[in-house]
Amino acid sequence: MTEPLIPPGGGAASGLRTVALVKQVPLDGGSGDLDPDGRLRRIGQDAEMNPWCRRAVTQAVRLAAGPGGHSTAVTMGPSRAVDVLREALACGVQSALHLTDPGWAGADCLVTAKALAAALEAHTDAEAILVGRSSVDGNTTAIGPMVAELLGLPFVGAALDIDVAEEGGVRVLRTTLQSEEGRRAVRVALPAVIAVAERSCRGAKAPSDIWPGTDRIRTVSRQDLGHTGPVTSPTRVTGVRRQARVRTPVVLSGTLDEQVEQALDLWESRTQPAAAADREPVPPRHRATAFERILALTGPPETAEPRALLGEAAAVAARFGARVTAVALPGADTRDFGAWGSDELLVLNGDAPRSAAAALHAWIMEHGRPPALLGSARSWEREVLSRLAVRLDSGLMSDLVAIEARDDGLGPWLVGTKPSGQSALAEIGSLSTVQIATLRTGSLPLRTPRPGAGPLPMRQLDVAPDPALRAGPLVPDANYDALERARVVIGVGQGVDPVRYAELEPLRLLLDAELAATRKVTDAGRLPHSRQLGVTARAVAPELYLALGISGSTNHMSGVERAATVLAVNHDAGAPVFQQCDIGIVADWAAAVEALCAALEKRRRLTDGLSGERGD
Repeated sequence: MTEPLIPPGGGAASGLRTVALVKQVPLDGGSGDLDPDGRLRRIGQDAEMNPWCRRAVTQAVRLAAGPGGHSTAVTMGPSRAVDVLREALACGVQSALHLTDPGWAGADCLVTAKALAAALEAHTDAEAILVGRSSVDGNTTAIGPMVAELLGLPFVGAALDIDVAEEGGVRVLRTTLQSEEGRRAVRVALPAVIAVAERSCRGAKAPSDIWPGTDRIRTVSRQDLGHTGPVTSPTRVTGVRRQARVRTPVVLSGTLDEQVEQALDLWESRTQPAAAADREPVPPRHRATAFERILALTGPPETAEPRALLGEAAAVAARFGARVTAVALPGADTRDFGAWGSDELLVLNGDAPRSAAAALHAWIMEHGRPPALLGSARSWEREVLSRLAVRLDSGLMSDLVAIEARDDGLGPWLVGTKPSGQSALAEIGSLSTVQIATLRTGSLPLRTPRPGAGPLPMRQLDVAPDPALRAGPLVPDANYDALERARVVIGVGQGVDPVRYAELEPLRLLLDAELAATRKVTDAGRLPHSRQLGVTARAVAPELYLALGISGSTNHMSGVERAATVLAVNHDAGAPVFQQCDIGIVADWAAAVEALCAALEKRRRLTDGLSGERGD
């Protein structure tokens, strides 16, 4: 653990001035359709408060309790979005702001963050600005860091337990942060922006029949904030398409043993191990003296993320006629970065996100704006790129599962793809001169490395510590990269009793598989957050995804869209998962696991016996 931010003192005796930023989202994710203006359709769909914003409301009310404390809920949206503020008031928030104006219709993250930051400066004196970790309709996770950058504040998230204390006359928030790869203890001087984790607390909720009226809700327009002129969002939805129906479900029949044998035969017939020669190669190294660079924030070197990201960056750079500059974290092993797609290295000597964004911005201003900035969809890269989007006044395309450079005759531009609504994929384009994107590296292929790549030119960039923030060491939840690149993944849903997880171990060992889970399972603390798959979590592409006790929501199944084979086991023949799998077994999960183990053991003995007869 690092030294405390300031010497320990007494606990806080009074309440905080808090703000909860809340969002209204379509119920069940929405349809994903576009309206006549090319915006995602919201009108006519049932809506609710974003589930993760509910945690922000709970914490805002709790932290404001006590003398001098006050809690405010703020939302931006059309007239009907007032309902999320009414519910927040019913849950204990004391006042509310509703930012609404026709000019904000279809606003992207940057426009939204600018409006929220302006309203917060004009109408609140918040010490703690709380946001949900993400939103279920878009999973941008960018609003918190962008608002923090606009207000010149530190950002932390996703926060689990939250404690506030008076230390040396300064209020300090202490928390444990939950990230994809583990947990760490941090303390941050207030004021600050805090993203609240799903497991932080119970989400605030109140029945509509007790929601109050609107007398405590102040309406704020663009004119009220002094904003004039047309609003142009730097990112836009360029199209929506239904996810291609690439699976033809085969729901088996017969005894359980017969179904298991059929399932294994079908899986084996569908499995075609990908040879390295079949992969797309990393484009050749760009050796010209081109001024343009694609910056790629590479993340932890001990995972496959840098390789996947750099390969994609090299493909993008080839279309732009640019070279790839890999931005590496302190201590990174960069020996293979040239083979994976980098042309040069920019090595940071610190990793404080706010300071890293400032240092990278200064470097960009000195060396020229890159046509693109790319990073993985992890917490560090998300914060740094969100802050850079504010500094560069550029849009952020977040959580993409694919990206490509297109050329319409006016030069190349990036188009990204991300899940949107029910079984839909939205295409996102950027209008900015610097196009910024975070990508789910688990959805990207590992390209064949460049041959004979040697040492790369390297520069070092100084990153100062963040004076408002102190962080302890990372305590890993699980092997983060193992799930990302596993050949077989076993997914568990609510239908699998956590007391019986040990019964999965023999099957996991036989298949050399990794465990994953649905959001409800990780929310309940049954498996680490790093094991969650879905539209608001991670995406993987194994040869086999074995779904046990999983109902089959589109939000979860989007996380295994690229799995070669999906084998579903559920006792309910009407479960939606049987419409989204390749092979289905209608059975109790525990009985199916036992039968699968027996069948796999039998096949292994048979294979070993044949090998012995041949003298292999």
